[in-house]
Amino acid sequence: MNRLRPAGSVARTGVAAALAAAGLALSGCGPTTTPPAPAPSLAATPSAAAATPSSSVAPSTPVSRAPVAPVTAPAPGNGSTADRAAAETVFRTYLRAVADGDFATACTLNAPETNQRLLDELARRGTPATSCEDAIAALYAGSGVAQGAASIADTLSVERVDVDGDAATVAWSVEVAGKRPVVTNALRRIDGQWRLLPTPDPAG
Repeated sequence: MNRLRPAGSVARTGVAAALAAAGLALSGCGPTTTPPAPAPSLAATPSAAAATPSSSVAPSTPVSRAPVAPVTAPAPGNGSTADRAAAETVFRTYLRAVADGDFATACTLNAPETNQRLLDELARRGTPATSCEDAIAALYAGSGVAQGAASIADTLSVERVDVDGDAATVAWSVEVAGKRPVVTNALRRIDGQWRLLPTPDPAG
């Protein structure tokens, strides 16, 4: 998830808090003022940094929900309908997996560098995890983390999907305090499958 763009400071703060609480923001190397995108973030969740991931930290028992149906009518944008549908399906599946506590599935939908960045950031903050799944579980166990996860997935609106070769962006929003600020998330095609990319370090 790169190329995130703020949509207003007030709404931005609400989105950051809500999405970080659901364990959906990507790893960064310092405090960020941009709204987070899918994948766990310590930058947006200071309280989660205090959690100690270990083999004893298990993912939440996945909630029994119907799997995300493959998207057949994707949001408007550039690129073929098939490519846009595939990218949007991966994006929606990731959000639902995290909301349901299915962290193993969530990790498989990240690009390798996304999972590595999360592990590196946890280690840098003194709370190393042995796997992406353990890392998300540790973040998910933070104070207030699980409360908004389902509502984030349930109020998701994908506004636009653009595909250019093996790169894609998904512009999306969730409802936070009556507002729907839009942020953009990047994906890359790896071995024929779309995978979520990490957020660039806001500090450079």
